[in-house]
Formats: sequence, structure tokens, C-alpha cells
Amino acid sequence: MAQLDDIIAPVGDAFRAFRTLLNETTVSEQPFMRPITRDILRSGGKQMRPLLTLLTAALHGDANDPKVQAGAVLIEMIHWSTLVHDDVIDEAYVRRGQWTPGTLLRSKSAVLVGDYLFSKGLAQASRAGGYGAMRSATRAIELIVDGELRQMEHARRLDNTEETYTDIIRHKTAALIASAAECGVLPAFGDDAEAPQVRDMYRFGELLGLAFQIKDDLLDFGFAEDGSRLKTGKVSCNDLREGKMTLPLIRAMEDLSSGERRTVLKHLRRAAERNESVEWLRDFVARSNGVAYSVQIMERYHREAVELLAVYPDSPVRRAMEAYAAYVIGRAF
Repeated sequence: MAQLDDIIAPVGDAFRAFRTLLNETTVSEQPFMRPITRDILRSGGKQMRPLLTLLTAALHGDANDPKVQAGAVLIEMIHWSTLVHDDVIDEAYVRRGQWTPGTLLRSKSAVLVGDYLFSKGLAQASRAGGYGAMRSATRAIELIVDGELRQMEHARRLDNTEETYTDIIRHKTAALIASAAECGVLPAFGDDAEAPQVRDMYRFGELLGLAFQIKDDLLDFGFAEDGSRLKTGKVSCNDLREGKMTLPLIRAMEDLSSGERRTVLKHLRRAAERNESVEWLRDFVARSNGVAYSVQIMERYHREAVELLAVYPDSPVRRAMEAYAAYVIGRAF
């Protein structure tokens, strides 16, 4: 699997310009906000979504286009605003081994920080005339909120099916990654979301977003693709503790009798309070074909995404996008 620096290399100058613009965009006149945005930027992760924006832009035109750069900033700001809001909703205290902003702030303040990040991203896109990116990103937010609401409802009822799960992750995770890919290519086609290349890049991002979420769900269980256990920066089995039925568990339950299903759901209801139930569920999934099946579906999405690149001539950017796709499903954290 390629290293992240190798994936960035074909758009290295544009990526550095993006990071400079991101730093400038987050500057606040409010003293309260300065250390918060500084800490968020320092723990900003791999910035995979804006990187995808720059790669799709370079595949079709200029990754240094001001509209592309502003779109990349908007995508990253939305990503961070949704994470801050999610941490408040989920009461998540640790991500990738670090305290989350929602932990360090009161919930009310954390929500305002998320709103601030979103508004600054929109303002930057507006100044650059990136109206296509603004339409794409705001549509992604609609889908994300819809996905979160559906997930909360099905977590309450404990009735997730594979079809429902796929619909939820298409909204809450894949929509923003699809928008990231779309924002990169829109300026090259006059912000026409119906242009074939724009639609293909949206689908490319959507497929990788679906694969990304399945990978995250496997990592949350602490499972590698071969079913072995991993140590990650995430809280192991946090989804189970929140009553979320993800693909490994949904598949493991598929052929159970009604009595066996009741036993699984009993442990899922107790998982928030009892580590014994979490371990029981984890062992149950490990004994089933839930992990292998989830890997199979994840790899199918990855394969379909890469096939969309076949129409483009070989180039460093295309190879970087193929490596990006491999990185999404090959990462261990």
C-alpha cells in the first residue's frame, strides 16, 4: 500500500496551498476561538477529503484554481464541524487516541465551534465564487443529517437490516466524500453537476465513502480483514456501546433463530453498561462470517470505484487516485 506522502506528491504544491488557506480561514477575531481552532488544526488528521478534492481537480484541470482550493477548505471545515457535533451527540471522548473537542468544551460551546467552522468554510467558498461547491456541500449536509437521524431511530429500535445500514452510511459518511470528489471537478465543467465526468467523480467518492465506513466499522470491532484483532486509537466496540448495528453484526445475525436473535439483542441493549455483553457480542461476530462478508462488500465498492478511472490515461494523478482508493480500505486506523 502506498504511503500518504506518495499519494499527495502529484498535487503537493496545491495541497500546501490548501493548508495555508485553511489556516487563514480559521483565524478568528474572538480570543476564545483561537486556541480551539489551533488545537483542531494540530489534530486535523490526514485531511483525506480535501486531498480527494485536489486529486479530482488535477485529473481534470487545475488543483490550484481558487474555486478548487476554496472547495477543499469548505469540505474540511464541514468535516470538522460534523465531527464536533457528532462528539456531542455520541458523547465521544476519544478519537484516534486523542481527546475530542467536545470533551474539552461544554457541549453548548462545542456546538457553537462546529457552527463557526461551517460558516467560515461557506464564507471562503463564497468569496472565491465557488457556488457549485457550496451547492454540493450543503446538499451533503442535508444527507448527513438525514443519515444521523435514521441511525438514531434504528439504534433505538434495534432493527437495522443490511439495506437500511447501506442507506444510512451512504448518507452520513459517503455523501461528504462524494461531495469532496465532486467539488474538485465542478470548476472544470462550469459547475455543471450533470456533466458525465462530474457524475462519475461523485460516484467515485460515494463508493469510496461506503468502503471507508465499512472499514471504520471493522476497526471499531478491532478486526483486521483476516479476522484477527487490532489495536487502534478508537474506543473498541464503541458502536455496540451506543446500540448501533453495523454490517459485521447485521450479517452475523442473518440466519439466527428468533430465540438466538433475542439473545443477541439482549446483549446489545446491555452493552452500554456491561463490558461482558460487549465482549460476548465481539466474540459472536468473530465466530460468524460477519467480518469476511463485510470485507467482501468493502472490496466490491473499492473495485467499482477504481473501474471508474479506467477511461483516463495513465498519469501520476490517476495512479495517486488508485493508491488513494487502496489506502481507504488498507489503513489500520
